[in-house]
Amino acid sequence: MTPENRIRAYSDMVYRIAFARAGTKEDADDIYQEVFLRYIRKTPEFRDEEHAKAWFIKVAMNCSRKFLGGTFKKKEVPGEWLTETDMDAEEKGSRGICVTPEARIFADESKEELYRALQTLPLDARLLLHLYYFEELKTAEIAKLMHRKESTVRVQLARAREKLRAQFEEDGALELLRV
Repeated sequence: MTPENRIRAYSDMVYRIAFARAGTKEDADDIYQEVFLRYIRKTPEFRDEEHAKAWFIKVAMNCSRKFLGGTFKKKEVPGEWLTETDMDAEEKGSRGICVTPEARIFADESKEELYRALQTLPLDARLLLHLYYFEELKTAEIAKLMHRKESTVRVQLARAREKLRAQFEEDGALELLRV
């Protein structure tokens, strides 16, 4: 796969991870750019697409951590959300299809609602839920990427779900999670 095709293939995933960690469009843009600059500079060789996906996830997590100061911030940062009116005509394709990573993330209103709900959680819980639900990684894969035991990841996922459930029980946002 050419570098251009690989960037296209993992662009949305990297942006979603950056946004899930950073919480703002501007910070996510910076993290996104850094991930792909590292890819272009290093041009790593991958055994297969699973290895490539793991590399991009890990680099996105590392760049996010570095960008956020080396440790997870305790302070919550409200996200900025794009609406149809916020997008310039240049950001749309000829048939009105959203083409920017942030626009593609929020093209589905139910995902936007879930992202808003996730922004209220601590960063670590937010990342775990993002990797599990949006990137559809198994707990074993998450554990390997985060250098944790699989049982620890399962417990942390359960706690993050419970925080989300307690907070949004009445809003109906939990139906978006497959819990």
